[in-house]
Amino acid sequence: MRSRSFLTTIAAVAFATGCHGGPKPEPPAPQPSEAELAMRRHTQDSLDAARRVTADSLEQVRLADIAARARADSVERVRVAAETAAREAAAKSTELRTELAVMVHFDAARATIQEESRTTLDRKVAILNANPAVRLHITGACDERGSDRYNQALGTRRAVAVRQYLVGKGIDVARLDETSSGEKSPIDSGKGEMAWARNRRAEFAIVSGDMPLAMK
Repeated sequence: MRSRSFLTTIAAVAFATGCHGGPKPEPPAPQPSEAELAMRRHTQDSLDAARRVTADSLEQVRLADIAARARADSVERVRVAAETAAREAAAKSTELRTELAVMVHFDAARATIQEESRTTLDRKVAILNANPAVRLHITGACDERGSDRYNQALGTRRAVAVRQYLVGKGIDVARLDETSSGEKSPIDSGKGEMAWARNRRAEFAIVSGDMPLAMK
């Protein structure tokens, strides 16, 4: 009997402990109010907007940098192109001045334009037509044989023959002057036919319009 009573007592105690002695459940977390939720949404929206503005600003800076580099590259290309064009124009002008200065030669005691000289003179015509401000001075010259008087007259005839050829090709006579140096200005001081052939010539010099020359 005593054992049964003891067991009953233990069971009662255990029941009581199970019903009243365990840990109490935690109360539910408080829920934010509508005002708090609205504030949180507003704060998040502000942060998102700030991030977008920052991203947009960075993109604008990147695009502006790209545009600036493109403009700088374009300016540099224009500068290089201009310098290249100027160098080419200067080289071409020098080439044309050199062509205008090319001499033509004559047979002994003659003032007739040689066939091979026509190509040289025709090239001068093209340059003069493309550069209408240019005026040329033509000087006829001779070798040392013959009298001074004869050679002076022969040099004049050679200069006149060249001028008439150019005028016949359409060059205004007012753009052409001529004179004779006779035998007084040899370019070859040697003796013999080779030296004499070099000295029988007409020379050309630009007397005005010596600006950068060009061809159309």
